[in-house]
Amino acid sequence: MKNIDDKSINLIVIDPPYNIGKDTWDKIDNYIEWMGLVFKECERVLKNNGSFYWFHNDMLKIAELMMWLKVNSEFVFKSLITWNKENFKRYAWNNRNPDKCRDRNWFPNVEYCLYYTFQDETGLTTILKQNGFYGLQKYFKEERLKLGWNYKQCDDYMGIKASYCYWDKPTTHPYRIPEEKHYLKLQTTGYFPMKYESLRMKYESLRMEYESLRYVFNLREIQENTSCVWKSKESNSGKLHPTQKPIDIINKIIITSSNPNDIVLDCFLGSGTTAIACINTNRNYIGIEKEEKYFNIANDRINQLTIKNT
Repeated sequence: MKNIDDKSINLIVIDPPYNIGKDTWDKIDNYIEWMGLVFKECERVLKNNGSFYWFHNDMLKIAELMMWLKVNSEFVFKSLITWNKENFKRYAWNNRNPDKCRDRNWFPNVEYCLYYTFQDETGLTTILKQNGFYGLQKYFKEERLKLGWNYKQCDDYMGIKASYCYWDKPTTHPYRIPEEKHYLKLQTTGYFPMKYESLRMKYESLRMEYESLRYVFNLREIQENTSCVWKSKESNSGKLHPTQKPIDIINKIIITSSNPNDIVLDCFLGSGTTAIACINTNRNYIGIEKEEKYFNIANDRINQLTIKNT
């Protein structure tokens, strides 16, 4: 990862070792500190409007890692996604064999994916704080003050909410600037000289500028469940790695939190599922895998899909 440029990645999706002893690569001393080094590199290479997803299944470790991120990084927590493993239902829903229930606990048929960005709320607060206020808000405020009006007087004159009389933040809402009929009435005061079409075009330009700075969230591209509980069979893309994630889950993350031709990073590539999902969705990818066995499996999968697509 040290060879990756700062702020060059649009989306990071990682499934790091959980440190639960799945294999030799899943036994790590000083695990929280080790993951902290990974998090800092992810923070360095991710763009300001990028998104970061990481998987885990140990809630106590998740709590420690979340606190580490809160204290030591600029990442902002967005959501805890629960992956419900559908093929484990027979264990979770039926009466468990007492001989196989020595832990005296509920069967763990879920894993978790944590979603972070660098931006709070919808992404607007951070951007406004970084970039200050833009021309339209200033224009409306200055003209209103020339009239000696407060927001309520503006409201009373136009017969609409005062918030529609000025531009405060970018949005797709059609009434962040007044409708033309209300703006024309406002102009009868002798103030507000900007022509309405110029006002509308400037608004659209600023809105698009802001949208390009916000983290990507293409929810309209998802035609199925948009809640934070996702159902998927663990084996729906084969079982080439002991902790392999379903291709449909990775597809969903990539489609929602990146755009075509964006760069997606997975620094725990494993059997290559993230790379396959990127190829399927027309994204570029960078994958890192230190275990030779899984590196070769990932290469084989990528090569087979590339040949199939040509």
